[in-house]
Amino acid sequence: MTGHVELADVSRALFLLSMDDADGAMAALTANWAPADEIRADLAAALVTATAADRARALGDVFRDHALPHDHANECYRAAFYFSGRAEALASNPLYAHYLAHRSGAILDKWIHYFPVYHRHLERHRGTPVRVLEIGVYRGGGLDMWQQYFGPEATVVGLDVDEAAVRAVNGRYLVELGDQEDPEVLRRVNAEHGPFDIVIDDGGHTMAQQIVTAETMFPLMLDGGTFIVEDCHTSYWDYYQGGRKRAGTFIEWVKDRVDDEHARYDAAIDRRSIWATHLDGLHVYDSVVVLDKAERFRPFSEVAGSSSYLRSDRLAESYLADALASRDQLQAELEAIRGEVAALRDEMGRATERSATEAIENDRSARLALQRMRQESVQTNAELERLQSELSSANGRVLESWEQIRLMRGSVSWRLTAPIRAVRRRMSR
Repeated sequence: MTGHVELADVSRALFLLSMDDADGAMAALTANWAPADEIRADLAAALVTATAADRARALGDVFRDHALPHDHANECYRAAFYFSGRAEALASNPLYAHYLAHRSGAILDKWIHYFPVYHRHLERHRGTPVRVLEIGVYRGGGLDMWQQYFGPEATVVGLDVDEAAVRAVNGRYLVELGDQEDPEVLRRVNAEHGPFDIVIDDGGHTMAQQIVTAETMFPLMLDGGTFIVEDCHTSYWDYYQGGRKRAGTFIEWVKDRVDDEHARYDAAIDRRSIWATHLDGLHVYDSVVVLDKAERFRPFSEVAGSSSYLRSDRLAESYLADALASRDQLQAELEAIRGEVAALRDEMGRATERSATEAIENDRSARLALQRMRQESVQTNAELERLQSELSSANGRVLESWEQIRLMRGSVSWRLTAPIRAVRRRMSR
């Protein structure tokens, strides 16, 4: 007996599950393995669930929960996917269709649940002259897929640290050599082949690599572009310097970007950063993060959608129009009086400058003229105050009219008499 179940026994058990033989599956799992009682009980519970897909999924959960080899859980989840019929539903996805049709082509290693995410965010770029950068070429299968997906107008460029990636594509694509953790390498690739509409980070998946790549390439991308980071689950694995809620992981970095998107509402957040001004969307999926780039305008609120123009009452609208007209007339008169006052003040100033004080005192007619102008000025100021008072009153009547209209339209009688008003409007045409 081995210390854990062998992958071959797991595969045999899954085959028996596809034949609806739960007892045979348990026998296959324990043929060369004596699980602890707790694990055995969990296996038994998993194998009595409703369908073959449910059983395979539950079996994978047992392997995962008891820290058994990762490949075992992966095989179970893979079987559950195909047992469930999800593969048929996904067949219309052009990326998944390419994956199925090129099983004998260049190696393409992808998590299947990535394909719907890709298509959701990248479909709008198909058939356009986009520039695409894939970081992490491996043996070129991804470059083949992206070129086929985006079409002949697309320019697809790769970046990898391994010279074998260059040899694998055999000149079909341009693949640059360099470490994505080096900002200068990324800037050089962008300067020579960019700017890019799409960047797909499928590289080394360490925290530093993912963060440096995002912070370097996102600002250099074209507006309307899409930045995708794959295999973000490494933020939870110690091997990649990850760990749940561990400072410095890519997922924790992503959480900070959520704050940046809300810089408008907190003065402590830098509203001038690229993330506050150009991160137009942030999408977090299982193992995949998508960043949309577009210049954002400062958010503001506004009210629209009043339907008063559909249910207006002619009498109420006329009353309001008259009030507004009165206000406008008073405003015009007020401006005219202000002009007269200014002219009188100019005339007084010129008269004072032309005559010395002594001449005015000795000239009775001049004194009378000055007295008349002063009286006219007092009368004009009084008239100005009267008009201002009337203008304030008119503004009050306008506001009161709006309030009366609002209350009237909200009343029961208004709603009940709506048909009568509609008939009157038609008859008045």
